[in-house]
Amino acid sequence: MEERDVRSAFWRDRDGSWICIDPVTIEHPKGRVQVSPGTTLRPGVPFMGIDLAKWLDGQSSESTQRSS
Repeated sequence: MEERDVRSAFWRDRDGSWICIDPVTIEHPKGRVQVSPGTTLRPGVPFMGIDLAKWLDGQSSESTQRSS
């Protein structure tokens, strides 16, 4: 089964926040996190104890490095 890019469940706003547009479960190193549509994740603001906006930004740069 192909792994889904979790970023496809989000829209990134100009202010750096990520807005969930599709329900998604994230397998984060600190645990599993479920995010519902309409949830806004802002950098520096923990969601369930995790800065998911920062983590999603990191996923963006990892993806860019892998495709280079």
